[in-house]
Amino acid sequence: MRLQTFRDDHHSRHFDLIGGKRHPWSIDLVTLTAASILAAGFTCALVALWLR
Repeated sequence: MRLQTFRDDHHSRHFDLIGGKRHPWSIDLVTLTAASILAAGFTCALVALWLR
């Protein structure tokens, strides 16, 4: 797994995690961070609901 940075047509910087040898894959770190925050929020909401 490696970190790749690049700039798009609008000169915005992007960070991607790239991995896999037989089946290459990549994921945008902004997408990964947003999904993690949403999952943590959902988990906290479920715990608060169960404790109530």
